[in-house]
Amino acid sequence: MAEARGTQAVDRALGLLQAVAASHLEGIGVRALAEQMNLDRTTAYRLMSSLVASGFVERDARRNYRLGLQAMQLGLAAMNRAPLVEMCRPMMLRLARLTEDTVFLVVRNGDYAHCIHCEEGAFPVKAMVLQIGGMRVLGIGSAGMTLLAQLADEQIEAIYTRRQDEFTPRGITLAALRRLVLDTRQKRYSATLGLVTEGVGGVGMGFDLPQGGHAAISIAAIAPRMQPDRRVWIAEQIAAELRAIGLSPSMRGEAA
Repeated sequence: MAEARGTQAVDRALGLLQAVAASHLEGIGVRALAEQMNLDRTTAYRLMSSLVASGFVERDARRNYRLGLQAMQLGLAAMNRAPLVEMCRPMMLRLARLTEDTVFLVVRNGDYAHCIHCEEGAFPVKAMVLQIGGMRVLGIGSAGMTLLAQLADEQIEAIYTRRQDEFTPRGITLAALRRLVLDTRQKRYSATLGLVTEGVGGVGMGFDLPQGGHAAISIAAIAPRMQPDRRVWIAEQIAAELRAIGLSPSMRGEAA
C-alpha cells in the first residue's frame, strides 16, 4: 500500500513538472495546475513545494511556477545526446555544408517551438534566429509555422487567443496567421521573411517522428540569400535529406 502511494506521488509530481514545462515562459499558478491534474489544491501545493525545494521548479513574485535550474540543467545535458538529435545531426551537417546557412532542429513544446539543435554553415554572416534551448510561440518563424500548420484550425485559433500578446507586437492578426498557415499548407513548407528579425528569412519543413508527432527542420539566412527561387531549392534539399534518412516530410494539405 505504501509503495502504491509512493508511485502515485511520483506520477503526480512528474505530471505537474510537465505542466510547468508547457507554461514555462509565462508561468502557471497552483490553481491552474490543480485543475489540469485533477488534484485538490492542497495536494498540488504540497507536491509543488517539494519540486521547489529540489530545485526543479521555481516560484516567482506573482506565485507562478516555472522550471528551475535543476530541470534546465537536465534538459541541456539530455539535448546533446537526444535520439532525435543524434538521428538528425548528420543530415543537418550536410544541409549546412550544402546551403552554407544555419540549420535548426525544432520540436513542439506546448504552444511553443523549442530549438533542440543547430548547425552553422560557412557563410560569414550568420542568421542565429534561435539558440539551442530557445523557445518561440508557434507561428513565429519558419519552423514554428510549419509545426503550427500541422494543427487543426480550431487549435490554431486557441493558440492565437492564448498568446495574442506575443503575436500582436509583430503585427500578426488572426486573419494574417490563417493566411500564413494556408500558404504553408499549399506549399508543403513555410517561407518567412522578416517575421522574426528584420532582414532575415527562413525556410521550414515539418516531418513525422517515428514514435508519433512532428518536428521541423528550418534554414535561416539573410534576406539577399532568401530569394524565391532559392527558397524553393532549399525546401527541395530539406525534403531530399529527410527522405534519405527514412523520415517523411509532413504533408498536411490545404483542406486538412
